[in-house]
Amino acid sequence: MPVHFHPNNPIDALETILVKEDGSPLHGEINIYRKLWSDLSKSELEWDVWHDLKLPEHSDQFNYYKKTSSQIDFVILSKHGLIVLEVKGGPVSTMLNKFYYGKNFDTPMTQNPFKQVEGYKFTLKDNILNNLKSCFFCEVVAFPHVDYPFESKLIDSNLLWTAHNACNFDQSIEKFLLNAITYSKNKHKRHFRNYDDLSQKEYATIKKILSPKIGDRNHNNSINTLEWLGVQNIEILEGLYKNQRILLEGPPGSGKTTLAKAFIDKQQDKRGIYLCWNNLLMHYTKSLLNERGMLDNVEVSTFFRFFQKLNPDIDYHTLSSFNEDDFYTLVKETIVKLELADELIPYDFLVIDEAQDLFDRGLDLFINSFSGYHKKGLINGNSLILYDIDQSYSNSGRNVSELADLISEYYSHFKLNEIKRSAQNPNIRKLSSEILDSPGIINTTDFKSSYPDIPVLYHENLQSVKKHIVKNILTPIRETDSSLKGDDCIILIESTFLKGSYKGKEDLRELLIIKDIEELSEFNIRDTANKLRYTSILKFKGLEKKNIYIVISEPSDLNKYEIFVGITRAILNFEINIVK
Repeated sequence: MPVHFHPNNPIDALETILVKEDGSPLHGEINIYRKLWSDLSKSELEWDVWHDLKLPEHSDQFNYYKKTSSQIDFVILSKHGLIVLEVKGGPVSTMLNKFYYGKNFDTPMTQNPFKQVEGYKFTLKDNILNNLKSCFFCEVVAFPHVDYPFESKLIDSNLLWTAHNACNFDQSIEKFLLNAITYSKNKHKRHFRNYDDLSQKEYATIKKILSPKIGDRNHNNSINTLEWLGVQNIEILEGLYKNQRILLEGPPGSGKTTLAKAFIDKQQDKRGIYLCWNNLLMHYTKSLLNERGMLDNVEVSTFFRFFQKLNPDIDYHTLSSFNEDDFYTLVKETIVKLELADELIPYDFLVIDEAQDLFDRGLDLFINSFSGYHKKGLINGNSLILYDIDQSYSNSGRNVSELADLISEYYSHFKLNEIKRSAQNPNIRKLSSEILDSPGIINTTDFKSSYPDIPVLYHENLQSVKKHIVKNILTPIRETDSSLKGDDCIILIESTFLKGSYKGKEDLRELLIIKDIEELSEFNIRDTANKLRYTSILKFKGLEKKNIYIVISEPSDLNKYEIFVGITRAILNFEINIVK
């Protein structure tokens, strides 16, 4: 069955048609164009291929590179679904979580091709073909000139075509595409999503929408929920309360946790559970609910502790070493075990905070079985999920965005854009929006002029950090007439400096054994004593203080997520201490 190209370029003249701005051929796209034409023209399936598809918009939710439009290398359609394909020609290499052109890290790519193609997929799925719910969408990447083994934690090898791995598919790009669709569909099956083949009518509808090109159209952009309702965060709940399943996405400081507490307040005389991934956040929330006399009806736990309690035969060390897939399997097996013992009693309501760390650890299995009835809690349960994709602490490998999108189909999904925290210091918000893309910005010469109220101090060693903390933070706190109070401050330390050793010397936990300084714990998290406390940056996720002091190593792609979390904890003031 012949393959249809849109536009249908002469196959022998591609070098003069598919060119860069300087007129030189786009050899990578030419290679894939010819390979698709050669292999798909022999297929028994009907295929349609769009090359260089330009869209006048880009998905808001998955717009990693702040684009206002999209230009997709290839969109490939068969009855099995729609594939978005991104091509990078020439040799490719990776180092420190970045892609580079050239074998020897010659030129950094401005975009991660896997994130880039994911954004294009969701642009088609959510903005262009959003009425075709039965269509399956998949993304793949091609490095047609990579003829050497290519492995990286940044990639999913099932979604990558190279000259080297083509032998795994008998040199057939059709087999690769069909394998990618099957592989991706099987991942979705784990989360209760099954897709049938497209009907002829659906297939024709997609062709009509995509051909010959997409023009401008009226489109309802994502709504700032606060502006839409014209009320404060706490009042959003009143407008959403009629929905049994609410999914709230928002950046740090937008009031998600406040909404969770208000949501729990409304569940009078109902048995519920509040779950998060962060131990300190769990204890903080537990103390708040205890003050309101609500702990009799609401269980508060971390996801980890919850399943450790149900599996006492698995020791802490073993459980803490589980990766996402291991934890998913544990959740699945625990549910089966409870059902066989007739001990699985669903809760009346669930609250999942910081859910971005739980999506790929079997959260949907938990929701389905531990809420609602007949193991269909995603459809008939009562739950509130709060998350922020930017805080998923994932450089690669985890399909958090994908799973968030899958779960959203069962929920009323709202996105909060207004940040309430750090309103008095807009530079904190500005830096948090830039740090994930450019962690090195802290070390630039113009940082001080761009961020005059965010001091950066450099230290040769941890002893220097200790002296600074004692002299400039602890001493003012101790002074009776000082406006700086210990309860308003927290020192957040990169995990590197709290592991028990640093270059063979003391770590900060040892150095900070000083009067009036103590480590933040479940026992003092609500204590208002005038003491200076510290903890690791990641342990403080979901919490906040007026004055945040972070201690980090040189800013890079390796610690940018910790820096981001640290910045977004600050209400008023933020200080950066870098240990050289």
